[in-house]
Amino acid sequence: MPTGSTGRRKKQRAILTNDELLYDPDEDDRDQAWVDARRRQYNGRKRPAGGSRSQGRQGSGETSSDAVLNCPACMTTLCLDCQRHDKYRTQYRAMFVMNCTVKRDEVLRYKTQQDLKQRKRRKRRRGQKTESIADETPEPVPAGMDADEVYYPVWCTECSTEVAVFDKEEVYHFFNILASHC
Repeated sequence: MPTGSTGRRKKQRAILTNDELLYDPDEDDRDQAWVDARRRQYNGRKRPAGGSRSQGRQGSGETSSDAVLNCPACMTTLCLDCQRHDKYRTQYRAMFVMNCTVKRDEVLRYKTQQDLKQRKRRKRRRGQKTESIADETPEPVPAGMDADEVYYPVWCTECSTEVAVFDKEEVYHFFNILASHC
């Protein structure tokens, strides 16, 4: 009987492989190396102007990001290197993105309050009923954007959710995203 119990003990002490555990302890290191390599590609390229917390580490040759941005609908990664807006904390801007499509056949323009007042005056002159207060209020303009400037909508390539706008200076302004603050 001792041989049978010895065999069971060895079976109980068997060390499972990573495949059997469905876990790879080196996976996180490989993923971090991939992200770092992608960010190093951005070093020589033009970055958006303005202050950011990420500028502190850039001088040492290491790029950092204020967050990693993901699509709110399908959680696809959209950006690894971005700057958080100083005033509007849920908005980000970036120059280098992935899994995004710029819809150049659509043009977005944000009207100023003055333009809406002029439109109301013209309707009054023609004797038409004026618009309701809800119609007068423009949609909020995403931070850092100028009124009357042309923007293009940016959509997630995986699920077609609108996540940002693209301006003439080739900067993406993200406003509808999930951010993991780095």
